[in-house]
Amino acid sequence: MSACTGAIVHSRSRAREEDASAAVVSSNVLLAIVNARGVIDGESAAPFARELGQAVDAGATKLLVDLTQTNEVTTAGMNTMLAARQRLVADGGEIAVALPPAIGRQFEALGLDRRFRLAEDRAHAARLLGLLGEGSPGAGAPAPHAHAA
Repeated sequence: MSACTGAIVHSRSRAREEDASAAVVSSNVLLAIVNARGVIDGESAAPFARELGQAVDAGATKLLVDLTQTNEVTTAGMNTMLAARQRLVADGGEIAVALPPAIGRQFEALGLDRRFRLAEDRAHAARLLGLLGEGSPGAGAPAPHAHAA
């Protein structure tokens, strides 16, 4: 997990340090990355839910779920992600999911592309979350699911 927290930048003046103005620089973005691999099913859904829940509880406003190393995501895994998404979006957050093509097609067939920002890899997911600019490596990749709410 990575966070940008508030920082105070002081302007120093040798003549009158007590008159020095302070500029407050802060960001309210907390990025959490949750990785999963193998099969996310009824047995593995509980630990997966704990990881997602901890990210949301920590105050994440951007959640990147990396499923690129998963072989299968069952209904239990999808429901776990939907629950985390509901909590995150209720607080104004966003979620993007990086996943392999076969699982991406499964998500699309189930209409989950309307719930999640689906990406082909982490860099694409980061762009969908607004974390990488247009000039970033791979920025030309399509963002077909950027409309997800």
